Amino acid sequence: MRRSILQTIVLFVLFVSFFATAVVIQHKNLEKVKLNPPFVETWMLSGRSGELLKVLALRYDLVAADFLWLRAIQSFGGRGMTNRDWKPVYNMFDTITELDPYFETAYTFGNMVIGDEGGRQREGLGLLNKGMFRLVRQYRIPFEGMYVAHWQMGDTNLARWYGRVAMKRQDAPNWVPRVVAYIEVKSGAYYIGFDRFVANYLQGLDANDLPMQQIALGKIQEAIDRWNEDYLIRAFDEYTSKTGSLPRQIEDLTSMPVLQEYEVARMSKFVAALEKRARAMNREYGIHPDLRKGLPEPSAEDLKMPLPADSLAKPGAKWEDLRNEIFRESLVKQSGIPEDPYGTRYVINQTFLGYPFGKKEDIIARESERNEFLKNLLAGIRTSIQERTQMLGKPPESLREVFYTDFNTTEPYGGAWQYDPRSGNFRSTSHPDL
Repeated sequence: MRRSILQTIVLFVLFVSFFATAVVIQHKNLEKVKLNPPFVETWMLSGRSGELLKVLALRYDLVAADFLWLRAIQSFGGRGMTNRDWKPVYNMFDTITELDPYFETAYTFGNMVIGDEGGRQREGLGLLNKGMFRLVRQYRIPFEGMYVAHWQMGDTNLARWYGRVAMKRQDAPNWVPRVVAYIEVKSGAYYIGFDRFVANYLQGLDANDLPMQQIALGKIQEAIDRWNEDYLIRAFDEYTSKTGSLPRQIEDLTSMPVLQEYEVARMSKFVAALEKRARAMNREYGIHPDLRKGLPEPSAEDLKMPLPADSLAKPGAKWEDLRNEIFRESLVKQSGIPEDPYGTRYVINQTFLGYPFGKKEDIIARESERNEFLKNLLAGIRTSIQERTQMLGKPPESLREVFYTDFNTTEPYGGAWQYDPRSGNFRSTSHPDL
């Protein structure tokens, strides 16, 4: 027993000794790091140093570039541990790419150091631009430019330009056009985004790739939905400017000028275009049965309409060859409220009307979204009532007793709220069954 206690004491003393030693060493090293002076280069490069170094390198340009590359990495680490001033490093990457114009990593890593770490996005893009026009067959550099422009600078138009360059490069993977189409839709270039997602879907049909078809179909719906919402939001602004009041129903927007004779893609027309051509090509389907759920059904008139005389839809044809005619046939000129590409209909969520923190994108909703919003709202309010009931030991006398202020939230459908203080039951008059 005594031996066991003695061993425990010895082990404890050893542990404390080792732990204390480790803490002391760590503390001393941290103090040394704090005392580190700002990183200073042993030698610096000024702008356009490449021309001079090309002469001094005696035609060993690539060797000099590799040497400078090692120095750039050392500089990156040294500055990262001290003053994090990345601007002087730009001249080093500029010189490296003068000595070795095809040093791809120098362009992308240089952009990361100067742009991501240093916050000088324009200088970083300048380095990428330099490489983009030298490595003309590679997609990576313009793709990096697209990422910087869109996600870091918020310049969607510039990102679209980089994206269009990237997707045309010889080594561009097949997913690059999908990313570019996403940015096109985000920028409001709905025609272009819709057209590219249609191309992606048709590629999935040719490859018999069901996951690719599913993703592309979802993106087509999203593109049309954003397209429709853009028209409806503009109509909302026209209505409020004209009448000085807020619309209560989506139908109030029908007569607004922006909703007269406008062109938009319609999902049911797209479905009809696919199904008609599937029959003409002796294909089993244009949209896989597992993917039809949630899509608007095409009208009988659209399905009966004959194919154009110049249609390429013949047995043995590839779906991708039909891209242009399917795109054209999916467009429609119409007046009034557009068709919801998800198979429901557009409505106004009245909860967000006049709400100071509400976005116009929240006001314009789909029927399914508004219904789900009401369910979640009811669940949240009932939970608050239940928690207050447990605190009081009885149902609160009013909603003011629950929220400590008047309950002014508008019912999403324009109905009324009903609260029973005897039972603590709370419901909506528009959907009393929920």
